[in-house]
Amino acid sequence: MRCTTRVLDDPRCIEVRYVGTVTADDVGTGLREGLALATENDLWLILTDTSELTSDPSVFALYDLATQLSDAGVARRYREALVAPPGADSLETARFYEDAMVNRGLLARVFATRAEAEAWLVEQARELSA
Repeated sequence: MRCTTRVLDDPRCIEVRYVGTVTADDVGTGLREGLALATENDLWLILTDTSELTSDPSVFALYDLATQLSDAGVARRYREALVAPPGADSLETARFYEDAMVNRGLLARVFATRAEAEAWLVEQARELSA
């Protein structure tokens, strides 16, 4: 399976995890399943873990993903922490996605490690509940 989604308890968030080689269809599946879980649980903290990718999705697929999220009218509470795949090119691709999200008014950040991403989501949860 190239994409899995689930609700995590610690930190409380939606995890979207991509493994191996991912196609534009896999990215779309992650979007649909992640949004469904977020809506069902009224939980808009998203941990996208791409640390096990063996190839980057195309920038076109990532641009489309950011556009679809923006068009979906997701809650202003939406926060996405993305764990980047290894490698300089992959980090650059992840940063492109972050920029595309921010340009659409959505808060997303790229991190080198899962621990950093989780810590940021915990901080975001605190700020949203204050």
